[in-house]
Amino acid sequence: MKKNYSAWQINYQDFHKQLSLTEQIYFLIRFAVLAPSGHNSQPWKFSVKKTTVFLKPEIQRAIPMSDPAQRQMFISLGCALENFLIAADYYNLKNKIEYIDDKTYGIMTKIVIEKSKSTKDEKEHLIFSIPKRRTNRNKYLERLPEKEFINKITNLSNNDARIELINKKDIKDSLAQIAIEAQIEAMEDKNFRKELSEYLKSNITDSKLGMPAVGFGIPTLISFFAPTLIKYINVNKLSRKKDETLLKKYTPFLGIISTAKDNKESWIKAGRLYEQIALEAEKQNLSTAPLAAAIQTKNFHKDIQKLIQSNFRPQLIFRLGYSEKIAGHTPRLTAEEITEI
Repeated sequence: MKKNYSAWQINYQDFHKQLSLTEQIYFLIRFAVLAPSGHNSQPWKFSVKKTTVFLKPEIQRAIPMSDPAQRQMFISLGCALENFLIAADYYNLKNKIEYIDDKTYGIMTKIVIEKSKSTKDEKEHLIFSIPKRRTNRNKYLERLPEKEFINKITNLSNNDARIELINKKDIKDSLAQIAIEAQIEAMEDKNFRKELSEYLKSNITDSKLGMPAVGFGIPTLISFFAPTLIKYINVNKLSRKKDETLLKKYTPFLGIISTAKDNKESWIKAGRLYEQIALEAEKQNLSTAPLAAAIQTKNFHKDIQKLIQSNFRPQLIFRLGYSEKIAGHTPRLTAEEITEI
């Protein structure tokens, strides 16, 4: 395995080799770094002070052209936080979370960890989905998830956030069309394309950041030229018909996570929900893939609100379904590289 993929290899038993609670906390961060992020920019960093952990945004890995409000950044932080907390739960570590306003970062998450006397042996625990989760942009089958799974996901909704899984054809097709138009509009910005091109990598890249082109169905030879192509051409205009077919015919469910408020704390909580959904889906051999453009670009989110008749602010759209193709992992920075000592 190449070094830039080594973070995906975790020995669960290594936790018990950690001699102190602080060392155990460092071990949990190995799961946090496997979270999804915009352009696979991995915009997070952790600092550990004995039994207290601070999760902060790493501004140097921000994507300002794609994410000017930093919405995707904080959603990604929420995904990383959820992985960390799931791992802590599996190893019987209790936690207390506090979201703290910060002049430098806008907001950071404080997590206090303490040992629990309880024991746990759950073979079906979500921790086992973390190293298996992938963003799968391939075609999904017509086969539908079990109703029990759909109910489990929608029941994660609360007073602050709503989860909707849309299967009804007319609404799903309209949502797909909004997503496609937003993708095209986003790619009209040459600065957006330039930034995206910097994160699109060849299929044999040694980089620990960014997205190998194979994840978009691009063969290895062409992957060397793909970043330049994207930099100068709005490829979403060219792929409109293909994208319509993918989202309308080969995506049985489109999901929406919306929140009552529209602030950084809400974005983190939306990320936590998405990661929980993605891991529950992985547990059922289901695939997921986020669609960011309709949330980020101009006022397309208002079209979504009108479509689903909601005054909650859409924070994330995602595909959900079974796929015959297993997507590859993306490169990763290791826990050591994103942790302040």
